[in-house]
Amino acid sequence: MGSLALVRHGQASFGSADYDRLSDLGRQQSRWLGEYFRARGIRFKRAVAGTLKRQRDTASELLAAMGEEL
Repeated sequence: MGSLALVRHGQASFGSADYDRLSDLGRQQSRWLGEYFRARGIRFKRAVAGTLKRQRDTASELLAAMGEEL
């Protein structure tokens, strides 16, 4: 049976001129989650991200930490 992983974007840059951008912590959160998945041997057949920059960047950072690409 397949599984579905839903991931919310990392921390955005609250209070900055461009809120639709990951903060440094948000980028790190995304990498940590990717490392978590990789350490457990979790692989994805497909990755889908929303249209917002912070959503795409979260997916890119997470997948990069897993050794994959979006």
